Amino acid sequence: MKKSIMLLCVVCLPMLLSACVNSQAIERSDRDQFVTEFYALVGNVNEVRFKSYIGSAMVVGALDGALGNIHYDSDAMIGGAIVGALFGGILTAIFEGSNTGYEYQLEAIDGDLVTVIVGDKPASRGECVSVRVSGSVRISKQAMFYCETETESEF
Repeated sequence: MKKSIMLLCVVCLPMLLSACVNSQAIERSDRDQFVTEFYALVGNVNEVRFKSYIGSAMVVGALDGALGNIHYDSDAMIGGAIVGALFGGILTAIFEGSNTGYEYQLEAIDGDLVTVIVGDKPASRGECVSVRVSGSVRISKQAMFYCETETESEF
């Protein structure tokens, strides 16, 4: 019992501590990257589905469970395959998160048309957003003022 509680603490502690991380910090993937930021008006927003690897993980988990019990009877092999498939599928689903994303058609204030695919939906059609492109793409909703006129360069 004590070992299972200790294992639960070891697994859950990093997740709890990661919730305390500052979300305004710069991503590590942005290091050594060309970074550009611009303002744009949101045109169309379409929901997209990302590819999932849950089925593949379930097959690998089932094979691992069955082969891990190959020296026992067939019931143990079947049980191992079922547990392995469930374990592989659940872990993959947890790590993948949501398979829903959003494709944004954006019109930058300089007139360029840009398509961006992101995992969340921070803005709707007709709203002003800032777009930060580096190792990843981040969209944040902004006041309409930023999209009405082209701003002067800060440099």
